[in-house]
Amino acid sequence: PTLVLTLLLAAAGGGLFTWLDLPASWLAGAMLAVAAGGLAGLPVQVPTPLRLAAFTLLGLTMGAGVTPETVHRMAAWPVSLLLLGVSVAVIMIAGTAHLQRVHGWDRATARFCAVPGALSAVLATATGTSADIPRVALVQTVRLVVLVAVMPWILQAVAAVPGVPGTVAGGAGVTGGSLGLALLVAASAAGAALFHRLRLPGDALVGAMLVSAVLHVTGLVEGRPPAPLLAAGFVTTGAVIGARFRGVSPRQLAGALRPGLECVVLALVLSAAFAGAGSALLGLPFGQLWLAYAPGGVEALTVVTFALGYDVAFVGTHHVVRFLGIGLSTPWWTPVRRGRAAGR
Repeated sequence: PTLVLTLLLAAAGGGLFTWLDLPASWLAGAMLAVAAGGLAGLPVQVPTPLRLAAFTLLGLTMGAGVTPETVHRMAAWPVSLLLLGVSVAVIMIAGTAHLQRVHGWDRATARFCAVPGALSAVLATATGTSADIPRVALVQTVRLVVLVAVMPWILQAVAAVPGVPGTVAGGAGVTGGSLGLALLVAASAAGAALFHRLRLPGDALVGAMLVSAVLHVTGLVEGRPPAPLLAAGFVTTGAVIGARFRGVSPRQLAGALRPGLECVVLALVLSAAFAGAGSALLGLPFGQLWLAYAPGGVEALTVVTFALGYDVAFVGTHHVVRFLGIGLSTPWWTPVRRGRAAGR
């Protein structure tokens, strides 16, 4: 019953957003509908096997968009990744200072709330400090939801986004018939399972995407699943994000909402500035760079990128690198250990 309720809410939200012709409709609509259900006290939840299946489906579809032309464009990636590293540092410093000085939060909580993404690594490290863990988790969740809900609107307003907003692009089928489809699904599922087992960045989504990309670039398979299956993948992914609000009380949300929103707006402005500089320097689309530098999670913003028609290989790689960088560096800059005074 819990899963049925969650998927019904997600499908209703995605269907409404699609009917209204809103950008990234199936993803954003499903996410907001399930989040509202969670805040209302409904038992929304998506089991891990279904989450992995949805991420695998979307990953193998995204991999179909990686072409030999994508490989040729990789020459611009090192400079862009350097800009990404600088932007992450600036966003963390600015966000931490804002939460400390404006809202009076202790240094540890402010620092972990200001980290742009890598939620699992952040929470794992924050557990061993004096940081307020529930507040960190809630602020980070607010950040992710705002990014998925708002960025498609902003990008649609500031630039012409490829494709029709609110639609899901689907292929005419995989070449090679049943054999080609079986190869694509089996290989992508294996990549997804490996990434999930090893707990690598992006989990099943990135694992399936990498395998699918190799198969498509080498010409072993072509095409992608039909649009209805992709819509189902978007709906399930939206439900996964929205279900994070299960058990959150209105009082808890109200306490973290304003600081969280201010922090994410500050991060968006700063990442937009770096994206503008990168676009002028590298000649790449501003929207694509902004999605690559935006302070979101690997899976969520890679899916948004795909829904909006930008280069998923470029954006996905940037978010994986950011995740790895934050995960590896977090233990070294952890500001306060338990037993020390907060704010030191």
